[in-house]
Amino acid sequence: PATAFADAASDFAAQCATCHGATGAGDGTPLPVSPANFQDAEFWASRTDDQIKAVIKGGGASVGKSALMPPLGAGWSDAQLDAMVAYLKTFKK
Repeated sequence: PATAFADAASDFAAQCATCHGATGAGDGTPLPVSPANFQDAEFWASRTDDQIKAVIKGGGASVGKSALMPPLGAGWSDAQLDAMVAYLKTFKK
């Protein structure tokens, strides 16, 4: 629903934008490993929604990616994870 989507936008601004950038371009705080660029069509072509949800839920290390991506959605419901993925897709060019 619209509320879940609004909550995802708020969660992104509070928890994700620092590293991924306000527009999802992966241009937030400089890190040794570049955060995912959600504007990149190749990013979306090479990942399923379930893979993205796994990273959000368990963090980067849980899927063989950078441990700098913390587990942010460990306590989130499936609906919350779906809403976040839907929100992240709004950055896609």
